[in-house]
Amino acid sequence: MKLAGIILAAGRGTRMGSELCGAKQLLPLGGRPVLARVIENALAAGLDPIILVLGHKAQEIMAAVDVSQVRVVVNPLYKTGMAGSIRLGIGEVGPGCDGAMFLLGDQPLVDKAILLELINAFTSNSIVIPTFQGRQGNPVIFGAGFFPQLQQLKGDRGGRVLFEAHAQEIIRVPVETEGVCFDLDTPEDYHRLCQQEARQKERL
Repeated sequence: MKLAGIILAAGRGTRMGSELCGAKQLLPLGGRPVLARVIENALAAGLDPIILVLGHKAQEIMAAVDVSQVRVVVNPLYKTGMAGSIRLGIGEVGPGCDGAMFLLGDQPLVDKAILLELINAFTSNSIVIPTFQGRQGNPVIFGAGFFPQLQQLKGDRGGRVLFEAHAQEIIRVPVETEGVCFDLDTPEDYHRLCQQEARQKERL
């Protein structure tokens, strides 16, 4: 199975506030930007190609993060919602992939081991979703057969709108890391992220 990786990192993070960072993707975690960790994890898991969809402060992010091993696409309409970034990402996948994993640019604690768990669970034309204590999280893998429906999404509607209609094709993978359910939206979230990373290091 050949899987692409689509990293969605175009959002503004308006609730983060200016006191921490102009772009939440560049917040430091363990000495490196959050987005750099996401890219490193995707590369380590063997996703190919890896498409990085940027929008807000795209040039600043590209100057601060090593994007030499990924394909960068800039969404000029990022303010209209996530659907446009999903469509752009799928448009870069190409015909040789069996599916794509959609990663969020602000989930750095979803490491190689978790990504490989999801990849190993994937079967042709399935939807693979990680869960933590019964809660559904990200990243999600969609088989290539779902690409046409994903390309019809509008506004801020993400791929989750397909879950109900395709319940039989969903494979849920329980994981032990809360990071799959984590959203980096506020300064409080960032402080919690740093605490989670410290706990994760203690378990190693």
